[in-house]
Amino acid sequence: MGHRKTLMLDGAIARELSSKMLTDVRLIPEGASVQVSSVVMDSRRVEDGALFACISGEHFDGHAFAKDALNSGAVALLVDRKLDVAVPQLVVEDVRSVLGEIAAIISGRPSTEIDVIGITGTNGKTTVAQLLAAVVSESGRASAVIGTLEGDMTTPEAPRLQRKLRELADDGVSVVAMEVSSHSLVQQRVRGTSFAAGIFTNLGHDHLDIHGTQEEYFRAKSLLFTSYGVKQMVVNTDDVYGRLLGDLAADDQEVSRFSMAQVELLNLSLEGSIFVVDGAAFSLALPGRANVENALAVISWARAFGIDDETIARGLASVEQVPGRMQRISGEGYDVIVDFAHTPEALEALLRTCRELAAGRRLIVVFGCGGGRDRRKRPEMAAIAGVHADVVVVTSDNPRHEDPSEIIAEVCAGFSETTTARWSSEVDRSEAISRAVLAAEDGDLIIIAGKGHERYQEIGSCKTDFDDVEHVRAAMEAKR
Repeated sequence: MGHRKTLMLDGAIARELSSKMLTDVRLIPEGASVQVSSVVMDSRRVEDGALFACISGEHFDGHAFAKDALNSGAVALLVDRKLDVAVPQLVVEDVRSVLGEIAAIISGRPSTEIDVIGITGTNGKTTVAQLLAAVVSESGRASAVIGTLEGDMTTPEAPRLQRKLRELADDGVSVVAMEVSSHSLVQQRVRGTSFAAGIFTNLGHDHLDIHGTQEEYFRAKSLLFTSYGVKQMVVNTDDVYGRLLGDLAADDQEVSRFSMAQVELLNLSLEGSIFVVDGAAFSLALPGRANVENALAVISWARAFGIDDETIARGLASVEQVPGRMQRISGEGYDVIVDFAHTPEALEALLRTCRELAAGRRLIVVFGCGGGRDRRKRPEMAAIAGVHADVVVVTSDNPRHEDPSEIIAEVCAGFSETTTARWSSEVDRSEAISRAVLAAEDGDLIIIAGKGHERYQEIGSCKTDFDDVEHVRAAMEAKR
C-alpha cells in the first residue's frame, strides 16, 4: 500500500481535528501519544495497532465493545464519552463526525490523488456510475466504481471507503464514480473525501422512514454539494429539486445543467436508443427514457471534464447492460425486464417506459415492497401498477422482520375503482415470477420490479439466495 501510513495520535492531532472539524476534540490522558495503524468500527475486525471507533447506533453501542476491541489488539479508542480503560481516548461529541477524517489521514488522503465524482439522487445512481466509468475508460484514463453493484452498501462506511480509495489510487485509477446515498451523507461516511464533482439525478419518494419528510430527504442529498467542497455541480433541471440545488450553488462552484429538452431525434426501442444532443449523435444499448436521462448526466459531466463528444459516444455505446437495471431476458415470443424500481416514481417511470417501448403489447408486472421501510409508498405503488399494467401480481420483496402477508395487504389496499389491471397476490416470490411467465402469451412484456441486481432475499434476520434473473430463466425453462 504505497501511500498508506500510520497516525501519531497525540495532542497535535486532536488540535488539528478540532480546528478542521470546528468541534471539540480532546485526547485523554493529556499528553498521551500512540501510533495507530488503522481505524475500525467493528470489534470483531480489530487488528493490532487499531484505533477502535465506538459508534452509538440504532441497535448497538460500540462503547459496550471497547474492552473486546482492546483485547484483540486495539491501542486507542475514539469515543463520545470517557471510558474506564487504561488506553488513550480521543473524546468527541459525535464519533461519526471525525471518523471519516481520521480514516482519510491514516490512508494518506487518497481522494486528493484521484478525481472522485459523487453521484446522488433517488434513481439512476448505479447506471450513471457505470456509464461515467465507461466514458472515462474510453478516454484512456483508468476508472473504477464504488456503489451498489460493488458491495453490500451503496456507500461504504468511512474506514472501508478510505481503504478502498487508497487501493484504487495505488492501482493507478484516476477517476472514481461513487454512488453517494442520503444515509451516508447524514452519517458523514464520506467525510474526509475530496470530490472533484457531484451529480444530482432526481429526488423521488424514498427513505422517508429514515428522513421523515421529503424536505429532510432533499436536505440530506444536498449535503454532498453544500458540505463537501464539490467543485463542479451537475444537476437535472427537469427535477424541481435539481433546479433548487443549482440555485444553491456557491460562487466558487461551477454548475452544469442537463435536461431532456436538449435531446433531439430520439429513437427508442427495447434494444436501446439513439439520440442527438447539441448536434452530436449518441446511442445506448440500455432501453428507455430514464437511461437517456442518465446518459445526459454523464454527457454534461464529461463535456465539462474536457472529454470530446466522439469519446463520450463510444463510452456510452460500450455499456451493453447494467445488472438489474432494465435488464432484458428474451423468452419464446415474449420478453422479461428485471429492474430495481422500488419507489412509486421509479415504478411509474418503468411502466410508462415499457408501455412506450412495447406499444400494443400486454404488460404483466410483478412487484412487492420491503419490510421495515417507508410504509406510505405501499398503496401508492399498487395504484400506479393498477393503471399502467394489464396484469399485476403483488408478492414479497425483502420482508425482513414484517409478516409478508401483511405487507402485501397494505400494498393491495392501493387498488381501487380506478384500477384497470387484473391483479392478484402471491407471497412466494418465486411462485409469483413463475405465474407471470406461465401467463405470458406471444408479444407480452413481463416486468419483475423491486430487487434488480440483488441476489438474496431478506427474511427475518437471514439472507437467503434469491436472484430474480435466475428465477425468471428457471420459469422460462419450465414453460418450454
